[in-house]
Amino acid sequence: MTDAIELNTVRKTLFRRYLTMLVPAAIIFGGWAAARQSGLVNGMGQQFTDIIGPAVFIISILLAVALPLLYRIRFVKDVAGTHGVNMEEFMPFQLNSMALALIAPYAAAIGYMAGISNFHFSGAFLAALYGAYYYFPAEKRIAKEMKMFRVNADNKDA
Repeated sequence: MTDAIELNTVRKTLFRRYLTMLVPAAIIFGGWAAARQSGLVNGMGQQFTDIIGPAVFIISILLAVALPLLYRIRFVKDVAGTHGVNMEEFMPFQLNSMALALIAPYAAAIGYMAGISNFHFSGAFLAALYGAYYYFPAEKRIAKEMKMFRVNADNKDA
């Protein structure tokens, strides 16, 4: 019973952070799309988008895929050889991993606002979607992660 309560608490905390980070990006996309459709705003000139497009594309992929993966590898190395991970180590790891990945939608939004090419925007947007999808705090994913790292609230000497 305690594990179910603990899992639910972790999920609620992660879900709150997830929404806090993702909703503003969605509002930026929606607001800019509405402003663009109404003709209130335009993208930047071609000179800037030629530079910004590839940068946004690369930054989005780094944020959504590479940096969370490297952070995970570092965490695994840090806890290697222990008999488990306590909740005080696990929660910051989960929150920071999610935060890294959920910055990618903001990079994609910057590209959208700048009016970068469809190729670069599509890649950045897909990377942002991947980050948002993978780090969605589903109960099943969290339970798997907690089992894999042998998370226990009572595990004070891990």
